[in-house]
This record gives sequence, C-alpha cells and structure tokens, in this order.
Amino acid sequence: MEIYTYGEDGLTLWALQTKLDEILEKLSDDSSPSECKLFFRPSFGRAGGQKSSQFGEFDFIVLAKDCLYLGESKWDRSSEIIGTNIVLRDAQLLRHKLFAFYVHRWAFGSYSKWDDFVKAESPWVDMKGNKKPLAPTGSLLQKNLQKVMEIIKSHFSQKPLILNVLLYLHSDHQISNEVYNNFRIVLLGYPIGNLGNYISIRFEINLFR
Repeated sequence: MEIYTYGEDGLTLWALQTKLDEILEKLSDDSSPSECKLFFRPSFGRAGGQKSSQFGEFDFIVLAKDCLYLGESKWDRSSEIIGTNIVLRDAQLLRHKLFAFYVHRWAFGSYSKWDDFVKAESPWVDMKGNKKPLAPTGSLLQKNLQKVMEIIKSHFSQKPLILNVLLYLHSDHQISNEVYNNFRIVLLGYPIGNLGNYISIRFEINLFR
C-alpha cells in the first residue's frame, strides 16, 4: 500500500521509514537501521497537569544498538519555530525527564511489582520541584508503560544511554540551534516535488495491545 501524508506527523513517519540511517549518522551512531526498533507517536495519556500521571506523546522513540533516543519533531511551519530558533513547551521537556525516570527506576531498577514501585517512588519530583504521580497499578497507562518498558529491556543487555533528540524537518528554512535544552538537534531536509508538501510512504506496521 502507498500512503500519501502531509504535515509534521507525516513527515516524521517518512523520516523514520526512509531516512533513519541518515538520522543515526547525524547523531554519530553507527547502529544499522536493521538493529533498531521504533515507536511512532507512543501515547502515555492526554491529561496533563501536576495531579495527573499522564504525560502525553513522544513523536518517536528509537531503540538503537546502545542508545535510547527520545524524540520530538518539528517542521519548518511549526508555530514553535521562532525566527531561527526552536522553542519547546515545558510539558514536552517534562515528558522526557519522566520517561527517563521510568526507564532507570522500573525497566532497569530492582522492583518486580508495579505496586511496590509506585508506593516507593510516587510522586516523582523533578529538579524544579514539579510533581507527578506515577501510573496507578492496573491503569491503562501502567499497562502501556509496562509493555513499552518490557520491549526496551529486552532490546538492551544493560541500561542504555538515553538521549533527547529534536528532529527538525525543513524544505529550505534553517535554524541556528545545534543543542537545545539538553536536546540534540538533527536537521533533515524533505523533498518538494510533484506532490507539493505531500510525502509518499510505503511501510509495515507492528501492533501490540
């Protein structure tokens, strides 16, 4: 099947499907795309705020040979491109810190039961004093997180290096950032041809429940 897609999400899928080798090269990672696993738009709940354990969606997560990349994507028409700079929302920055905590303390931690983990570690508090309750035992968020963590743990033989990546997709608009708020920025041009800003993609998908 051939799919035509437009906009930031579509371009992100196109980039992961057809340009992963180039993205890895720009991250100085010698992993082969065939060694990697990808999560596209993994969702961890839409409800935000300090009282909610949900923390939104990454645009992508890449499990490479030795590194775990947590990714946000922006294209050159994003409202978060201000001049030649990219600005991310606080909720996006928080998401990366919280997910890394789950990886370190649950996936590669010493807990065997989620209930013990939540009782001992909740609420999670970041360096700025922001608090988030952890996913309650038996919740859909807990089940989703646990499945993702199982895949991460099975992929890596030891705790991986976690790096934040901001993928900037552009046709001709460059930005000045190389690093932003602990994010490595990867610039990737997208083609404009007979389809205009639409991209044609062929891909396979693997679902889990």
